[in-house]
Amino acid sequence: MSMHLLEKKIIKNNIFFVIPSWGDLLGYPTLGNYANHNISKISQDLVIFLSSTECAVFTERGTIYFLFGLGYYYVNFELQSGRYITDNRQLTGLILPDFVYDHLATSRNITLENDRDVIVGEKLFKLPIDISYKTENKITFIQGTLMRNLFIPYKDIFLEFMETIRSPQSFQLNRSGHMLLSTHWDFYNKILISADMENELKSAYLNSTAGLFAISFGAEQILNDNFTLTELKEINESIIKLKILFSSIDYDPMFLFSIIENSAPLLRKSKPFTFNPVDDQMDKKMPKESIFISAEGKMNTFQEWPIEFKRQTKEQLELNVIQEKVKLYQPSKEELLEKPKVLKFRKREEEFELRTMKRPYVEIKPLPYIPHDNALQILLTLKKMVEENYDIVTLGKAFEIARNNIKKKVLHENYLWDLSKYANIYERTEPNIGLSPKEKIQLLEDIDKWVKVTVEHSDKF
Repeated sequence: MSMHLLEKKIIKNNIFFVIPSWGDLLGYPTLGNYANHNISKISQDLVIFLSSTECAVFTERGTIYFLFGLGYYYVNFELQSGRYITDNRQLTGLILPDFVYDHLATSRNITLENDRDVIVGEKLFKLPIDISYKTENKITFIQGTLMRNLFIPYKDIFLEFMETIRSPQSFQLNRSGHMLLSTHWDFYNKILISADMENELKSAYLNSTAGLFAISFGAEQILNDNFTLTELKEINESIIKLKILFSSIDYDPMFLFSIIENSAPLLRKSKPFTFNPVDDQMDKKMPKESIFISAEGKMNTFQEWPIEFKRQTKEQLELNVIQEKVKLYQPSKEELLEKPKVLKFRKREEEFELRTMKRPYVEIKPLPYIPHDNALQILLTLKKMVEENYDIVTLGKAFEIARNNIKKKVLHENYLWDLSKYANIYERTEPNIGLSPKEKIQLLEDIDKWVKVTVEHSDKF
């Protein structure tokens, strides 16, 4: 990087930061590629950060904003073959040049327009992890808003993220180095990793995934160009502390705001206000949202989106997909001569696997009556609906009702969480779509397990 650094300011700032759609933020630059297969649709592309440090680097080219902490890039997508895939990447940093930051900061708010600390918007969710300085009514309102707009719709993703943090192998900077999701001018829509990442981790992490131009080396370059060794040591130590903290806190999987509540006392600062309280008045309209404290000096400036990073809609991106035949295993002539029967079987096996994962179109049926006071009958009703090929959205509604009805009788059955998981996933599915054969078999096996548990504990119901 040839640019000259003019000014820099590092700030410790523990915030909860979520971009609900990475593609929407960047104007859907690409569907990406996965395992040499074309992608036809991206259903979810969430970015989550529990941050420890932020920084604004002011350069001759423009301002670059860095956010460091425990991060997660989660993507759910469909291959042209009809196969549904979920993938993820751990992150330790986010890089936003001024034009991306300003696009975020001027996006429409959904609610909480008069609270500079908390943002609930179309392109961003952000709040300080410690909100103890706010009134009790305000905290209650924030809890309800975040649960309704974020934690319930994306519940399964947040639980997966928290389980990843708890893993002893995750976010080990000494083994992996930094993993930076970047929109920097020279590294646009890429994840940059360290060349020193251990080989076993490197081979898996470098595999391409949906929504990104590439995953490549370059983390050391951009960090060394912008930070001193002392600053990098401080940043690394803050990430390690977050890893230890969020690996050990307790939280309620049915009330995910408890992640914020239970970590706040451990991260609480003596000076609670992040912004000037005089500016945080109900009647004062700011030109931009205050996402990072380090951007406060740029509240009255705005950088236009560069023409070289063309924006488009999701529909335009998906319409531009060139349909190709599914790439199956193609044997050489020698292999065909040596093992014709085995190879023929292998091809049939792959084609069968793809068919079993394709979700069919089905007729929408009205939601049947779900029993209220008998857990066994409730589960058997769900099983019948699966066997009779109800559409996925209706199944989601049935699973939600079933969970609520069973919870009235017993609160500690493990499968209550499974019912919630299926309800959250299924209710966000497109209409008129049924379960794939493989999904159907797996779900029926799960329900049979729940039925067995219910019969064994029948005296509780």
